[in-house]
Amino acid sequence: MPLLPRPCLAGGLLATALLLQAPVRAGSLSGTATYRERIALPADAVFEAVIEDIAVADALDRVIGRSRLQPAGQPPFRFTIPFDDGALSPRGRYAVRASVRQGERLLFTTDRITPVFDAASRPVSLLLVKVGSAGPSAAATRTVLGRLPASWRGDLPDAGGTSRWQVDLAADGSFQLRQTFLGRPRPNGFDAIGRWRLEAGGNRLVLQGGREAPLVLQPQRGGAVLRKPDQQGQPIRSRHNDRLLRLAAPEPIEPRLHLQGMFRYLADAPSIRLCATDALLPVAMTGDYRRLEQAYLSARPPGAPGRPLLVNLEGLIADRSSAEPGRVPVRTLVVERFLGVHLGRGCADAAGATLPGTLWRLQALQDGEAPTD
Repeated sequence: MPLLPRPCLAGGLLATALLLQAPVRAGSLSGTATYRERIALPADAVFEAVIEDIAVADALDRVIGRSRLQPAGQPPFRFTIPFDDGALSPRGRYAVRASVRQGERLLFTTDRITPVFDAASRPVSLLLVKVGSAGPSAAATRTVLGRLPASWRGDLPDAGGTSRWQVDLAADGSFQLRQTFLGRPRPNGFDAIGRWRLEAGGNRLVLQGGREAPLVLQPQRGGAVLRKPDQQGQPIRSRHNDRLLRLAAPEPIEPRLHLQGMFRYLADAPSIRLCATDALLPVAMTGDYRRLEQAYLSARPPGAPGRPLLVNLEGLIADRSSAEPGRVPVRTLVVERFLGVHLGRGCADAAGATLPGTLWRLQALQDGEAPTD
């Protein structure tokens, strides 16, 4: 048999090496999920569990595996999520979350980060919490927090100095949060929205939706004070302030932030159901609204007028005069920048973003100033 020239031999060895490389492997993650309430789910409920990279900012692009039970049946839910090993990155941070929905209505969801693929990986067991459930009774909630709506404000220390916090709680279980970093040039803060709940016993107020992990506050003195514990959930033992004080009357902020929601246009009445809070708001026909409407009408399937579609935008939630004479101003979404419409996706695809409901702007770089545009 004639010997191959050295270049051909090298090429043959390279080809052999490439053929011997392991193909992309398929993996799977199994677990169970349940909830504490003794509530039977409706027959059309859907359970979904996903694996996502929580180091990625875009919630629509970070899911690497998904499992759906349709119909969900009843808890406990046993699931197996298939995924592509090739989708995993050494720089990624992976977590699993789950939810139960009836149509676009969120019934139950996880409210804690459950890491996977880390050194402490163990069998996945998820606890779902009921959306809109405040834990204690309504009377107990009033005892712990006082009458709602209400606003709390205070200056708290942070790594770079001092930040001014304001928290607005509404009786429907939604919250608004504004954190302003004092002494820094604009933009020097962010706004967030989401859902709140009181844990059983009423000593922990959990704000879910504005951050990668839930924000925990401790109500005190019948809701006169909200105290911010340390990262371990313990009182801060220093002379620095850790308290937000209740304002004499509600002074709700008008949050300006990145939002996702189910938008619909029907009979010249645009509206959006926000993914972060499940609130249904009218949409003002000002700002960048026309681009949103045109994209929606182009993407909407033929013969489906008024069908809600997931949209992505930057907007302002503010009180605007009602279209009906004599009525008080209503909370309205003002579209400041339309970003995209996503056919075939819902709030379940947008849920669990690293910072859902927030917009980050680069302020400084380690070795120089941030760009100005």
